[in-house]
Amino acid sequence: MVKELYLIRHGQAEEQSANTKDVERQLTSKGYQDASKIGLYLKRNEFIPDIILHSSAVRTTETVWRINEQLGVDQDHIESLEDIYEASVRILIRIITEIPAELRSAIVVGHNPAISYLSEYITGAEIGHVGTGGIVHIRVPFTSWSEISEKNCDFIEYISPEDIY
Repeated sequence: MVKELYLIRHGQAEEQSANTKDVERQLTSKGYQDASKIGLYLKRNEFIPDIILHSSAVRTTETVWRINEQLGVDQDHIESLEDIYEASVRILIRIITEIPAELRSAIVVGHNPAISYLSEYITGAEIGHVGTGGIVHIRVPFTSWSEISEKNCDFIEYISPEDIY
C-alpha cells in the first residue's frame, strides 16, 4: 500500500532574544495564521493523518495544535519527539522509518534545514528552501516506511502558506 507523507516546517516564530531559549520561541500571529491555513488545506484535500510527529520546540507544538484544530486527529496519534528538534536528515529518516507499517499516512513537523534537506534527499527533487509553514507532499511507494531511502520516494508538490486561499 502506498503511503502519504507531509513534511511541514513550523510556522513563523518570534525572533531569538537573550531572554528566550531557541526551543521556547513561540509563533507570531502570522505563524498562527499560516498554521491554520495548513490545517484548512489538508482538510480540504481530505487528508487526515494516521500519525503526527513533531519537534518538542514550542513553535512546532503550536503549529501542530493549530493544524489539528482543523483536522481533529486524536491526541493519542500526536507525538512530540525531542529528536526532531535540531535533527539531521539521518535522524529524521530513522524516525520516519520506525513508523509502524500499518499506518498509511503521516505528518512530520520540524525545522530547517533538515526538512528541506530530507525532502530533497528522499525524492531527488530540487525543492530548495522550505519556508516557514511550507508543506512538502511526498508519496512513499512502499508497504513499509522502513523502505524509505535516498531518491526512492515521489515528490508530489510543495505548498507555501501564500499558495493557500
